[in-house]
Amino acid sequence: MTHRQVPDANGRGRHDLPYGFAEVAVASLLVAAAYCGAWACSIEPALRAAARVDAGKATVARHVRHAHGRQVGAPRAQGQGAPAPKGKLAIDGDASLSAAPSMASLRQAIFDFEARGYVVGICARDLRTGVTVTYDADADFYTASAIKGPYVISVYQELVDAGSLDAADAYRYAAPIILNSDNDAYVALSDRLGRSCFAAWLRRGHVGPGAYPSVDAYAAPHYPHSTARQLAQEWAHAYAYLASDKGHSATLLGLLSNRAVSPIKDALGEKCQTLSKAGWYPVDEGIADPVTNDAGIVMGPRGPYVVAILSNAPEDFGAVEGVAAAVDQALPQAVDAAARYPRKRTSGSSRTPNCLSTSS
Repeated sequence: MTHRQVPDANGRGRHDLPYGFAEVAVASLLVAAAYCGAWACSIEPALRAAARVDAGKATVARHVRHAHGRQVGAPRAQGQGAPAPKGKLAIDGDASLSAAPSMASLRQAIFDFEARGYVVGICARDLRTGVTVTYDADADFYTASAIKGPYVISVYQELVDAGSLDAADAYRYAAPIILNSDNDAYVALSDRLGRSCFAAWLRRGHVGPGAYPSVDAYAAPHYPHSTARQLAQEWAHAYAYLASDKGHSATLLGLLSNRAVSPIKDALGEKCQTLSKAGWYPVDEGIADPVTNDAGIVMGPRGPYVVAILSNAPEDFGAVEGVAAAVDQALPQAVDAAARYPRKRTSGSSRTPNCLSTSS
């Protein structure tokens, strides 16, 4: 075999490598690089996309189990009959009342939401009459930051107003938590004060445990799972305090009305005052599910109501805005329907709001 001279590090010649070895090596490296480039440009993204699809299917499957066995499948074409949500839309527990033409806009909004492959739970209660509109209100969802509002309210009612916590100290945490949904401030406040004040506040509001074995178990995590019914009741309990003008309620009113992110606020614009706390998460990371949630109080033209909208939509504020707008339109019509057909009301529903001032 013919050899060529290759200079060593000192410039001296040595006869170690076959002739053309360097050219062959460089050519091999170029071919390998081209193959890797083809993988990065075509094969690898396809595999990643398939993985994302599988993860999305797993997430939806988990929420289907939460939502009482409801199936989430391919969206039905609009032309195949009147749009019908997959779950149970009801007024005071009576699904027949929700079939009225006046509720068509809400049925359509839910249908459109589910056609995106999402799952949603809704609970809206008129605080003057107690009439309640629900849609899969007992399905549980990861709360994300939607739980921060009730927790901060509990801190003020249970600790600040009782003199156990300095108001200025509490505000230093509460302002970034409510206005900008600051996670660090929330966890720091929760770790410092614990969760017993939240559990005590929940009991005062007669809030149930939802998917947990007890109220204490529900109150313990920083970010629990909640149902729309739970969060609506928490905000109904909060309304009694916020509307009372007692203690430091005015401070909380100022914070809650000026939060930076809220699909409810964006949906209703300037036509009425809204107080709420949204929560969102864009991806499935195993311990945290993708969600877009919002819950709070709306001071509507016909009086105040509470609303909780929980979903597995991955940071899709526009989708939740559409549902919030439809709820705002439908709830007064639901109140009228319940008044026209009182015999259809379930025995468990109440005309009197629980733990609430009825002032508007």
